[in-house]
Amino acid sequence: MRIKSFFQAALPAFLTFSLLACSEQTNTQVSDNTTSAPVTEHKQILVGVPNDATNEARALLLLQENGLIKLKDGVGLEATANDIAENPYNIKLVESPAEMVSRTLQDVDFAVINGNYALSAKLDTENVLAREASTSEAAEKYGNLIAVAKGKEDSPKTKALIAALNSATTKNFIDTQYKGAVVGLIQGDGQIPDAQGSDTTITVGATPSPHAEILQAVKSDLEQHGWQLKVVEYQDYVQPNIAVNDGSLDANFFQHQPYLDDYNSKNKTEIVGLNKIHFEPMSAYPNKIKSLDEIKK
Repeated sequence: MRIKSFFQAALPAFLTFSLLACSEQTNTQVSDNTTSAPVTEHKQILVGVPNDATNEARALLLLQENGLIKLKDGVGLEATANDIAENPYNIKLVESPAEMVSRTLQDVDFAVINGNYALSAKLDTENVLAREASTSEAAEKYGNLIAVAKGKEDSPKTKALIAALNSATTKNFIDTQYKGAVVGLIQGDGQIPDAQGSDTTITVGATPSPHAEILQAVKSDLEQHGWQLKVVEYQDYVQPNIAVNDGSLDANFFQHQPYLDDYNSKNKTEIVGLNKIHFEPMSAYPNKIKSLDEIKK
């Protein structure tokens, strides 16, 4: 009787513990949203994608461009997993933060990863299943640009910096160094104006890769025209704008226009985005799947 009473008393606590353990979640989630779209009898394909709105939309568009899914008409860069209208190859999205998607690659058939995070993970950026085009809607919207405080758009330092970055030096460095993970959006002829007067140091804030690396590549070109380029590296996306706004930096190089617009709106600043220098395309990196044609057989 005492043994029976013990188990009767312990059973509720055991069940409660089990339910709590089952309720724990990780940062990686398998989306069930794709199951709402019609599917055919096809082996399930696990695809790693970022879970933030901007990057997941880009990943979905890349899947659509390569014939793996069909999205609802007109959703564009606002697409979510709920907008998948047709799913003929039984794609299942495995969502995680953009910076973590490369770590899920070993557990999925392939993963769609941002260029900068692919570089950080030391992936083979030439060996991809598919890649966003430099003429895509995403490239136009999310090209990384030079930003300066309002009123400095036409300063000699700004003109010299932009000219140096719109050069054959920059294009060759990007093409050789990043092998597709970064794509140059070079405009202009790269004609750097000569420095005048004593204030010839251009101080630019940038995140380490690829932005600071690209700046370092044009340092000698600027020196040939009397300019000294000082690159200050930042590990976050807030301090470079603070430093441009307070005048500590002449310019920064790390962001795209939508991010800058949001920053200006929230902080009541008037930082101006200028010339787009490069685009970091999202690419589909292989694991179990070595070619998208394998999926379509």
